[in-house]
Amino acid sequence: MKNKEKNIGFILFVVFAVLPFTLAFGYALLYSFGIIGVVNEGFTLEFWKQILTSPTLGVSFLYSSIIASIGVLLSVSLALWVVLNFKESFNNKYISFIIYMPLAVPGIVSAFFTYQLFAKSGFFSRISYKFGWIDSINQFPNLVNDNLAIGIIITFVSLLTPFFVLLYLNIYKDERIEELSQLSKSLGANKNQIALKVSLPIMLKKSWILIVLYFIFLLGAYEVPLILGQESPQMLSVLILRELKQFDLTKISEGYAMAVVYTVIIMLVTIFIFSRKKLRSNAY
Repeated sequence: MKNKEKNIGFILFVVFAVLPFTLAFGYALLYSFGIIGVVNEGFTLEFWKQILTSPTLGVSFLYSSIIASIGVLLSVSLALWVVLNFKESFNNKYISFIIYMPLAVPGIVSAFFTYQLFAKSGFFSRISYKFGWIDSINQFPNLVNDNLAIGIIITFVSLLTPFFVLLYLNIYKDERIEELSQLSKSLGANKNQIALKVSLPIMLKKSWILIVLYFIFLLGAYEVPLILGQESPQMLSVLILRELKQFDLTKISEGYAMAVVYTVIIMLVTIFIFSRKKLRSNAY
């Protein structure tokens, strides 16, 4: 019976996950080589030459990587600080509700909320004007659609931090870090030594795969950068969708080529992560 259920589960996984992805990737690959497409006339490497010789894709990838890295780093750091310093507070159901509430908020809603708060015509700009801190809205700093992607990073942090707080609270409990901390304290370790030598290494070791996966998730985020990002450079997903929706049909193949490059990179990173995890498991 168990084998039958496993086989059914595997078939459903292939049909609803692997097959659609394979078909979509194959379609994009064929389109990028000019084999299919409205205006394509046959196999060509021209579209690949265009994206590989143009700095647009490389700049976008670097820009997206920096934003995703900062978003994940700030989220993980903030979550660790909250858990290590205020873990007892989460026994209060009202505080827990406030912290976890953002988990139920979609990314696009959070992006609009950030825009309404931090735009030049937003809430904080109006408050600043009301209190006389600025003389006009133009004096309010650019916090959305800006070069530093501050609005995007704020939104990413607000979305990810509650998840990592919940994750680290569970790790703290499951790995019995409190007991290990008490033992370290009895051996003469101070608070900072306990945090740096005991708590942080355990929590980071148990969560590094999720940290990398969330980096990949932010790297390919679409709604938040679309609303809060600037025109140039753009994050990867926004750039790819822009190319795919251009009126110039000859540019669509370039968009598919970019999508293929991005997909291959993510696949290689994912395979590396899980193969490394498997090697570590076998070693133990």
